[in-house]
Amino acid sequence: MKGTRWQYTRLPTHMEDALSGEESEREEEEEDKKEEAEAAPSPGPADPMEPQLTETSQVLGASEIRQLSFHLPPRVAGSPWNLVFCTSRDGFSLRSLYRQMEGHSGPVLLLLRDQDGQMFGAFSSSTLRLSKGFYGTGETFLFTFSPQLKVFKWTGSNSFFVKGDLDLLMMGSSRSSSASRSWRPGF
Repeated sequence: MKGTRWQYTRLPTHMEDALSGEESEREEEEEDKKEEAEAAPSPGPADPMEPQLTETSQVLGASEIRQLSFHLPPRVAGSPWNLVFCTSRDGFSLRSLYRQMEGHSGPVLLLLRDQDGQMFGAFSSSTLRLSKGFYGTGETFLFTFSPQLKVFKWTGSNSFFVKGDLDLLMMGSSRSSSASRSWRPGF
């Protein structure tokens, strides 16, 4: 047969068999331990430090907060989350949102729940504000919990992250036009 290789193995004698009995038991135990170790699930990535909410969220539950925390940049892990703007308390005006954001620095987590109960939002590396152009960094992302968490990270194709206008707030864009995820206040 062309291409076939033969391998010969020398079989032990009875005397060698008796002498190596103890060694083979040890080897079998070690092999069993290896197999058990390989069969055991490998530990997942370290759980991120869950954010500490200063107030209870009216939008996200503990499960959603935990899921979302895996996608937040490491620099915000374990940081307290402060509720700066809430439509039930502050209304639906973007002008009010921008006013409430004044004096705050750092990242923002925008959470929304629509009339159908669908939850979605965005993480912005920068405070939300009025702007003539786009701002932010590649840490910015969009997400939805409809029906389970889906995260839409920066593709790297442009730098259109966040743009604040009096009429709408744009987050993420394929072009510098309104072809983005935008929220308009009111109905």
